[in-house]
Amino acid sequence: MPISANQFKNMNDLIQYLNDLEQRINVVEEENLTLRTSLEEVNGKNRDLVEFLKDSWPKTTLFHRSFWVRALTIFGHNLVIQLIIGALLFILYLALLAPLVASLINQASGLVQ
Repeated sequence: MPISANQFKNMNDLIQYLNDLEQRINVVEEENLTLRTSLEEVNGKNRDLVEFLKDSWPKTTLFHRSFWVRALTIFGHNLVIQLIIGALLFILYLALLAPLVASLINQASGLVQ
């Protein structure tokens, strides 16, 4: 609300009004100071948390900022696990099914002669 000259009847009213404003300003400045200190504390805690995460986070390209680097990393992991599973299944095939297929071929060749 704007201040007008008609608002004050004498100098004492003006002085009282200015003193009230000064007290309000002091209260707001104190609140501002406490808020600034609490903000600095929170920023300090956030910095500590960020440093902790940087130190403890795995150093891998799965968490890279670029989408393409992450996508190629996932593709590479997928390819490697497919190769491992394929090799295990091939070994299992050689161990179990290859002798069975060989004996069937031997029996079939024995019947043909």
